[in-house]
Amino acid sequence: MKNNHALIILGMHRSGTSLLTGLLSQVGVQMGKSLYAPQKGVNEKGFWEHEDIVDTHDELLLNLDSQWDDLLPLADNWWESARIKPFAEKLSKLVRRDFSAARIWALKDPRMCRLLPLWLSILAASEVKVTFVCMNRNPFEVAASLQRRDGFSREKAFVLWLSHSLSAEWYSRGLPRIFIEFDDVVQNPVQTLLKIEQESTTLFPLPINEAIEKISSFVSPGLRHHVADKQDDICEPLPLMARELHRIFVELAGGKLVPQEAIDEVHANFRAYREKWSPELIEQINYLNRERADYRIKFFQIYRSLSWLTVKPLWLIEKMFRKY
Repeated sequence: MKNNHALIILGMHRSGTSLLTGLLSQVGVQMGKSLYAPQKGVNEKGFWEHEDIVDTHDELLLNLDSQWDDLLPLADNWWESARIKPFAEKLSKLVRRDFSAARIWALKDPRMCRLLPLWLSILAASEVKVTFVCMNRNPFEVAASLQRRDGFSREKAFVLWLSHSLSAEWYSRGLPRIFIEFDDVVQNPVQTLLKIEQESTTLFPLPINEAIEKISSFVSPGLRHHVADKQDDICEPLPLMARELHRIFVELAGGKLVPQEAIDEVHANFRAYREKWSPELIEQINYLNRERADYRIKFFQIYRSLSWLTVKPLWLIEKMFRKY
């Protein structure tokens, strides 16, 4: 896969990663064979997530007693655990199966922000050229979207945004990467594609000037459902940290040089915030994580069982009817 170029889309859930990945598809970037279907009221234009890879991510996290909305960080050096090896091998096989013949391809799953250490070794072994595309959206808009879709409190949403954003920045630091601002994607998608093409030193399979009509019909202002309010009176720790990190990412997206120490300061403040959580709270979160993991692991076992495989064709027919 030496002649392949992978664009790895990094960003918190509800940050516009689906919009950006879908935009890349309009210029011929490959996403894999089986993608999650669009969902009305959530992502009408599609999630643009590789179904098998995201399912593998989910199962991997469950085996770490975690999930996508876990408030706690993963254990140190979790990717070196023996129980992670089968998942790494499976992900490697999926990459070879679906992208060996693709000159330029992309992967998008917000879970990759936290799972990036594992993916770094997978991508290195494949010898593919990699560019990380860091998608940044105002955390107050992300929090509003998560409140609406999942019923999360604003505090939980900020913890998740900071956790995903800081992890993605830390693990991709020093590697080829591009910072993209959500507002720029919505307001000027053509310029966004030109920026990615230029900074990643690649050429999309379909020239941008030949895809203008497709791009314009794909991206529309109506895709934006939440606009951040004024944030001048913020004095709470989490919103302050989120606003500062977002400000830094906006500057990076604009081409400004920002000292790494500025990001490290936010990282240190966030770590100190988490360290103040009571042992009782952490114990309860861990207990709920284990309970949820046990339940969902059993679900995956049933999903692969002979009885399920027998009725799966009927389920797929039902799914097709629901879609249309």
